[in-house]
Amino acid sequence: MDYEILDHPADIRIRVFGNTHTELFINSAVAMMDITTERELVGAKQEVQIQARGDTADELLVHWLEEILYVVETMKFLFRCFRVESMSENEITGYGIGEKIDFSLHELYYEIKAVTYHELKIRESEANFMVEILFDI
Repeated sequence: MDYEILDHPADIRIRVFGNTHTELFINSAVAMMDITTERELVGAKQEVQIQARGDTADELLVHWLEEILYVVETMKFLFRCFRVESMSENEITGYGIGEKIDFSLHELYYEIKAVTYHELKIRESEANFMVEILFDI
């Protein structure tokens, strides 16, 4: 598994891994969707472009996840998977693939209100990248 859920008394904290920055961003988005719903039940019916900018890698990750949450909230859309088209030090453009929420098919587990910066720091080791993310629920 590319992420794990950590204990937290009030919110949800995850630890995410990736072999590259791009993979770390995709795995973070997948983990966020797994917290939200049964991702395997979401159909791959439509692509939605997701763009974000940030002054640092940490800020870019938070803004990427916030943009995904924005689509979930405003378009009532769930994502099954993600792909990144381009990524630089300060900008990411990708796509989320999924479908509109259908309450006869999709159960919503948690409503994530915000992605926080609390103790968020992307770390690089010889083997991979890792980050811990705290979601306000």
